[in-house]
Amino acid sequence: MPVAQRDPGRILVTGAAGFLGSELMKRFKARGQTAVGADIVTHCEGVGPIVRLDVCDISAVNALVSEGSFATIVHCGAVAGPVFLADQPLTVWQVNTEGSVHLLEAARRAGVARVVLCSSIDVYGSAHRGMVDETARPDPDTIYGASKAAAEQALLGYRREHGLDALALRFARIYGPGRRTPTVLESLLRNALAGRGTVLDGHPRDPTHYLFIDDAVQAVVRAVSAARPASGIFNIATGKTASLARMVEIVRSVLPELDVTFGKSEWEENGPCGFDRRRAESELGFERLVLFDEGIRRYVDALRGTSSD
Repeated sequence: MPVAQRDPGRILVTGAAGFLGSELMKRFKARGQTAVGADIVTHCEGVGPIVRLDVCDISAVNALVSEGSFATIVHCGAVAGPVFLADQPLTVWQVNTEGSVHLLEAARRAGVARVVLCSSIDVYGSAHRGMVDETARPDPDTIYGASKAAAEQALLGYRREHGLDALALRFARIYGPGRRTPTVLESLLRNALAGRGTVLDGHPRDPTHYLFIDDAVQAVVRAVSAARPASGIFNIATGKTASLARMVEIVRSVLPELDVTFGKSEWEENGPCGFDRRRAESELGFERLVLFDEGIRRYVDALRGTSSD
């Protein structure tokens, strides 16, 4: 069913030098939309000028938003995942939570029409079982997950008390060409391309939760364009996901030389088997377009040109 549309107008993308942010900037440009990129890093190939912005600096955030005449803000500026700055929990909290609140408050003051916060399935933690939808209680295992959950709660408070039109997208693990921070999947692929073996810290039955970059970008484009979403929180994932063994099987179909050992011989159920995306489909018009086997082929093709020993 088609979803009613709004004009996103002038868009601010924070984290514009990052994986998702840079791809969004390229997509908005291709669609003929006006997007301003902001990041603590001011250069990213193919993105164009980036305004320097530290989201922890509330004065700088207020100045940029108040002077920018933005109709939409997409907030991608954050610590990239639970393995990054794990030994600096305060920094993770300040960037992910306080930085998000700074953007929400600046948006409220400036009358920004729509804010989209990039969140994570890490808010759920590992205690849930089966398929999980957005009504499940957040129960994060890490400071990263807790920081994202706290940012979401702030967003809901701004929605309910101040009428701010703000949405949070809970992304699964985003992968694909252009990712610049290391991941288990990238290491697996690079090792195979270099003729090295990989020991995966897991059991073959463990679930995987991967989302191709094109689908993540599509979800944000849908979120900034949907006219009247009723909800504030959305899972952006593939639904029921493949096991670690199935993931290895798909990778091996592309890279027959893949050499993998699983680090755990005994299986213990740990976390959801998938994330229900029906709310995003019905309210945003999101649809998964890239299956894992196609995504892996495209990722490997990109890595073949950059992989090295």
